[in-house]
Parts: sequence; C-alpha cells; structure tokens
Amino acid sequence: MEDEFDFTGKDLKHYPHFDAPITLREIRRLVSDPEKVRTNSFYPFFLYKESWQPYRSTDAAKPDKKTRPIRYGARRDAYIFAFYRRKLSRLYEARLREMGIEDCPIAYRQVLKPGRGGGKCNIDFAKDAFDEIDRLGDCVAVALDIKGYFENLDHKRIKRLWCDLLGVTKLPPDHYAVFKNITNYSFVDQRSVYLRLGYFGMRERNGQTIPGFLIPFRDMPKQLCSNSDFRAKICGGDPQYGPSLIQKNLVPHGVPQGAPISDLIANFYLLEFDRVMADYVRARDGRYMRYSDDILLILPGGSSEARAAVYFATTEMRKHGPELRIKDTKTCVAQFQRVPGGLQFRHLKQRPDETMKNGFEYLGFRYDGRRVYVRDSTISRFYGKVASAAKRDGRRHAEKNPTLDAGMLIDSFNFPLFSQRFSKVKKTNLTSDYRSWTFYSYLKRSADAFGPKGGNILRQARGFEDFMHARVTAALVSAVARRKVPVSAGS
Repeated sequence: MEDEFDFTGKDLKHYPHFDAPITLREIRRLVSDPEKVRTNSFYPFFLYKESWQPYRSTDAAKPDKKTRPIRYGARRDAYIFAFYRRKLSRLYEARLREMGIEDCPIAYRQVLKPGRGGGKCNIDFAKDAFDEIDRLGDCVAVALDIKGYFENLDHKRIKRLWCDLLGVTKLPPDHYAVFKNITNYSFVDQRSVYLRLGYFGMRERNGQTIPGFLIPFRDMPKQLCSNSDFRAKICGGDPQYGPSLIQKNLVPHGVPQGAPISDLIANFYLLEFDRVMADYVRARDGRYMRYSDDILLILPGGSSEARAAVYFATTEMRKHGPELRIKDTKTCVAQFQRVPGGLQFRHLKQRPDETMKNGFEYLGFRYDGRRVYVRDSTISRFYGKVASAAKRDGRRHAEKNPTLDAGMLIDSFNFPLFSQRFSKVKKTNLTSDYRSWTFYSYLKRSADAFGPKGGNILRQARGFEDFMHARVTAALVSAVARRKVPVSAGS
C-alpha cells in the first residue's frame, strides 16, 4: 500500500449494492495491486434522481422542481475509484502549484486557511470574493455557468490529461481500467433494481395501496442479490425476469456525478482553462475563481470590461470539448462603485430565473456592497428540508400511535428532539465539520465570518422555531385526517 492514502473504518461503504462488504484488509489488497485493479469486474452504477422542490411561502408561485442524476458504484469499485483519485490528486495539486493557480479551482479540494489551519468552505470562499470586490471598489463581478458540466466532459481530453499528470504517453493497464469504467460506464436505475429483486412494490398504508419498499430500508441486505441472480435478473440472462436493466454510456463524453473520482476529473479537466483565465484576470488586477461549473471573474472597470471578459471566457471554453458551453441565461454581471459610506451595487445582466435584484449572489450568499446575507434560495432549501422532515416524522408519530387524536399527538410529539436537527444548538465551540452543522450553526458561522457586514444574517432566521412547530402540527393533523374510518356494525 502506498503511503499517501490508507482506508479506515469511516471509509467503509454500507449502502445496498450488488457486491458484498469486504474488510479493510481486503480493500487494501485490492486497491494496491495493479493487476487486481486491471482485472476487477466493475458492476453497473446505481442511478437515482436527486430532486428538490425550492420552498416558497404559500402566497408565492411554486417554482419548478429541480433534479440532477446521481450515480454511485458498488463497494469494490468505489474503493478503487477513491484510491486512484488520491493518487491523481497529489499530482494535480503539484501541477496547480507549478502553474501558480492553486487558489483558482476551489471545489472538491482542501484549500487551507492562511495561518489558522483547517480547510475553507463555501463561507470562506464567498468572503474571499466579497473582500476582493471591496479591495477593487469600482469593479464588475461576472458569474458564469457551464451547461451540464459532468455530462459533457470529453473522454479523449480526459485521457490525454490523465496521461499528462502521470507523465506517460499511454495509460498503464490499471489506470486504463479505472479510466474506461468511469467514462464508458454502465448503470442501472435504482428503483427498477429494487422492483425486480422484490424489495419494492405496491403496499398498503392507511387503507390505500401505494408504491413503496416492502421491507424497511434499514433492513435491506447489503448485498442485494447473488452473482447468479445478478446475471439472471439484472443482466437479462433469464428471459422470465424480463430484459436486461443495464444501460451504457455510449456517447464519447460524460462521467457519472457521484463517483469518488469524478470530482477530481471535473477539476483537472479545466487545468489549461484555469491557467488562461487566471492570467487574463490577473493582468487586469482582478481575481478568478472556479467552483466546479461556476466561474467567477472580478475585474476593475464597468460594462465594457465585463463584456470583454464574458466573450473571452466563452471563446476559451469552446477549446475544451465540443459539448462544453457557457450558459448565457445563467450569466450574471454586477457593477460595484464607490460611494460615501461604502459601495453601490447594480445589475448589468441578471439571471432571469433568480431574484438577485438586491445583491450579487455567490456560493449561497448575497452581497449588496454594504451587507452580506444568506441567499434567499439557500434559506428556502433549509425551510424545505424542515417541511419534508416534519411531514415524515409527523406521519410516523401518528402511525405509531393510532389511537391518539390530533391534540394528543401534538402534546406527545418530541418537539425539542426534532428541533435539535435544525435549530440552535448549545455548543460553545462549533466544529469545523460543516456536515454536522444545523441551520442555526450554519448561520452563526456565516455571521461570524463576515463580521459587521454579516450582522443581518441571524435575523434571517426569525420565526424559524414557530415555522417548525407549525409544520409538525399540520403534519400530525393531516395524518389523523387521512386515517381510515372504521365501518360501524349497523352500516
């Protein structure tokens, strides 16, 4: 095992898939043996659609539901992808330092905080951007978006850049096996697999027949089926089960978003673009940052400088794959000008699908030249999560207590426990692990990071406790109303 990366217990994958769990010792033997990697039989990725409904108050128009495809591999495959990601990541980081652009691509990397240790998160990156606007004063901020980024990465270019990082003209057999299975990958629809294997189907709930899991998801076996059942039921080897569920990526572009190595590919794919754009912006005393498919340019000047920068970036992007495009409808240009007491903000070009009239938005925050706020859509997502959790937990509480009426259910529901998942937590020292943050701790971190400019952030959560209580109460009342009414003996 190379010393740059080792697996620990926290790296073990416990989700259901086609392969059985393996031990840490077996993982190390697998990933560190190039011949085992070369001959590994990669299973199809599981595909599911991650969807979310942006939350709006009842008096606002309901926006369209947003979805994105997520694909995740079998355990053995994921361990291999993760190991080779780490091998390539070290080479990529060295290349960034060599090119002098280590502060430009900021997603999927650990960018250290100067002098304080620890890695930066989106709060820190947004602060960096807004600080740059403050430094320049009279400037423009240009936000660009790459259309369908992961789905449009050209395979030939990926292979060439992979070879370049390794310093070879041809990929070694083990690297080629990883490359081939992350580009010409196969996949299956997750729901179709559960349905064919008998874990999903029609079941009864509250007197109604609805689609759902036939066993609790927590009881789902880690290995969903034997190898023989995989060949017969999933691959279509036995006609009685229907045709094969396996689909293949047959186009010469795209990597599966969700695989452990795809994020690194998405980073190194634009190495040359990042260098060119960094040179362009630095020559004008500005700042260039790229968070995956979100590009940010901050430049001194006004509308003419912004137009030139958009044209330059759009033209340069066309050189990096026939399918890659800057999405014009997602382009946002804001101008900041010095005025007494701070900066004045106005839009030169605004995204039609977002309400950014009150400031320039970046990585979940909004800046108007004087104050920083958490972006409205970020707040709405938090509220949407609470609404979904309240509906689910309220329904479960009612199902566990079928004899209690709505009032008794409300009185017996553990509101403090529910609140802990989202609201204020009694911690004197908030952890730097953003995955453990609640809604309140995220806002608190943000307000502290932005200092006086973030003074209004915590005020954005006013009424949140009342909202949680109201949503749970409504869910409990609704669950009681949907109960099947018993038929009386005389009817």
